[in-house]
Amino acid sequence: MIRSVSILQVWPSAWPAFGAGRATDAVRPRGAGLRRGVELAIAALILIQLVRLVLLFMAPNTGARAAEGVTAPDTGVLSRFDAFFHTGERSSLAELTNAGSEQLRLFGVRAGAGGGGSAILGLPDGTQLSVGVGEEVLPGLVLRAVAQDHVTVARGSSVSRIDFGEVPVGAASVPPPPTTPQVVTPPRPAPAAAASEAAVVDPARLMAEAGLRPRMQGLSVNGFTVTARGQSAQLQAAGLRAGDVILSVNGIALDGPSAINRLRTDLAEAPEAVIRFERDGAPQTTTVRTRP
Repeated sequence: MIRSVSILQVWPSAWPAFGAGRATDAVRPRGAGLRRGVELAIAALILIQLVRLVLLFMAPNTGARAAEGVTAPDTGVLSRFDAFFHTGERSSLAELTNAGSEQLRLFGVRAGAGGGGSAILGLPDGTQLSVGVGEEVLPGLVLRAVAQDHVTVARGSSVSRIDFGEVPVGAASVPPPPTTPQVVTPPRPAPAAAASEAAVVDPARLMAEAGLRPRMQGLSVNGFTVTARGQSAQLQAAGLRAGDVILSVNGIALDGPSAINRLRTDLAEAPEAVIRFERDGAPQTTTVRTRP
């Protein structure tokens, strides 16, 4: 009887150890499986990155090929024509028309592949029309092809070419610049303007004090504006003032960026210069001497 009680007293103390052993045996397989899963996931990620790296080196360089296939635009066409022309020769359309009834001028083109595209043509009534290849410009007259610097039109089997800078058939030609100095007397001539005809100016100082700035009309230069500040003895001697627009010197129009150098050269070399300018919208002329 005493032994039985001892066994019952000792036996419960062994229960926690027995239960802990069974719990440890159950946790170990689950921990090993989780570790194995993490290892497989890491290995899969590394494999994916290696595959992407290999594909990156093996892929063709499409960017370089695309850059090689791009052709630079032909900017030389800008120097081959003037879209804002005012003079020219007899139009090649003269052979196509009767009594100059179809007076056309070419103002702009948008060339496409194979002669396609569109063009802006000036009609006899002064209006402008944008037409595409194959469309009718005038009754019976069709735009046949568009190039970078010209277009061709056709009436039946007759084909003609229109270039930039051509004057339409029957248009009056622009008179050449005057060969002799043209003096325009203002309605109320100021004493300084009258005295400036005999005044002697220093070309270098006159150019420095004038502060010339190009006057733009559309995309072309039409004279240079005097932007001098304060009183300028050289400008007063030349009969000029701030706000005047110098149009030409000795009959040569100032219509481009290089005109400043030409003006400086003319004033330095010529003993006398006839300056045509615009003041308050009215053209005037003054004559200056560069030598005593």
